[in-house]
Amino acid sequence: MASASFHTLLFLTLPMLVALQKDYTKKVLLISMDGFRWDYLNMVDTPNFDKMAREGVKAPYINVPFVPNTFPSHYSIATGLYDESHGIVGNKMYDPEFGKYFYMSSKETRWWNDGEPIWITARKNNLTSATFFWPGSEAEVQGLRPNFFKAYDSKVPFKSRVTTVVDWLTCKNIDMVTLYFNEPDHTGHYSGTNSTKLLDIIKDMDKLLGYIMDQLQSNGLTNQVNVILTSDHGMAERDPDKIINIGQYANATLVRDVVNIGPVCTILPQDGKTQELYNVLKDVHPNMTVYLKRDIPESYHYKNHRRIMPILVIMDLPWECVYNPKRPWNALATHGWSNELMSMKPIFLARGPNFKHNYTAQPFNSVDIYPLICELLAVPPAPNNGSLSSVQGFLQNTTPVDPNAPTMKTCPTSKAAGIQGNGLWILSLILVSMVKHKNNP
Repeated sequence: MASASFHTLLFLTLPMLVALQKDYTKKVLLISMDGFRWDYLNMVDTPNFDKMAREGVKAPYINVPFVPNTFPSHYSIATGLYDESHGIVGNKMYDPEFGKYFYMSSKETRWWNDGEPIWITARKNNLTSATFFWPGSEAEVQGLRPNFFKAYDSKVPFKSRVTTVVDWLTCKNIDMVTLYFNEPDHTGHYSGTNSTKLLDIIKDMDKLLGYIMDQLQSNGLTNQVNVILTSDHGMAERDPDKIINIGQYANATLVRDVVNIGPVCTILPQDGKTQELYNVLKDVHPNMTVYLKRDIPESYHYKNHRRIMPILVIMDLPWECVYNPKRPWNALATHGWSNELMSMKPIFLARGPNFKHNYTAQPFNSVDIYPLICELLAVPPAPNNGSLSSVQGFLQNTTPVDPNAPTMKTCPTSKAAGIQGNGLWILSLILVSMVKHKNNP
């Protein structure tokens, strides 16, 4: 009878021990280096990017949604949805239902609730998540937030961000983490894509990547974390002499507001003036294409949302459109032109225990990253526009472990580690007690 009880207790206890031994190979670190055009890696020596490619997966570039701007593109990566589906259709937007404008500082749930970002998908499936600066991560979505998140502050040193993220992955035992850097976008804008300063910042970002990988290695995370490194868009040179001022052709009797300016203008006409305004603008310039909302090509995936304005103006590179500007913009380069242009396409690399080694991927869509992360986390994805089949070939069926890699850092003072450690200690005592009882009935 004692033997039967022992085996029964052992049968019940072992699954608890296994459950407490967390499967760390499912951790994901998603990194964005804003404005990192795909061919920047060819402009200077980048030994750490090269090393990541050798040890993992690299695509020559990826395709981003129209319009290739920071907030829409980052939310597409996070949700696997095109702009018209997740509703973040610009860095600035007007919502006719709310009667309000969205700015990059807007954190109200109502702006972000049309899509389910990966940090919310993780939480809904009993995993933990944390975000260090990612558009949308400061908002509550579907009643949830990441377990940890940071309010955006561009002054936070890059290495400090890495330190916090490593702490989240180790001491806080977080499953899904995002990490954002605003370079090389900032330098690209204000120094240009052909500048020495841009080359220097690419070298700096390569060193930063090396630092990230070193920190993962020294904290025993190399075999535990799948790292995905990408960006939101590319960058192209501006020409200050190639500007079309819409205000020269249409005044306030026709135009209520031009919500976005630059490579793309989104226009809110006065009530009842949409067709008249379209007729005025449609033949203004050969490098300027004007669409009524209903005529926007389906391939743009930029049509079926109320925040997309009734008139869309798309400029050919390097032309831009403005509306009675009070002063010129002093940036030397920007983004937002057609997402089909090579200059608008960013990088993609991935490395980790579940990724193939030295694998060159075919270009794919950035919305495919969301289902890829869901696959890595072993969680069901929310409805999305991505394709897992486009990226599943990046993954290997078995997970080789580097025997020389250090074990994962332990943090006994952390709540998560304490709970896990105490649970293992208690269950170990139970097993020892059962064994003694069996041997000494």
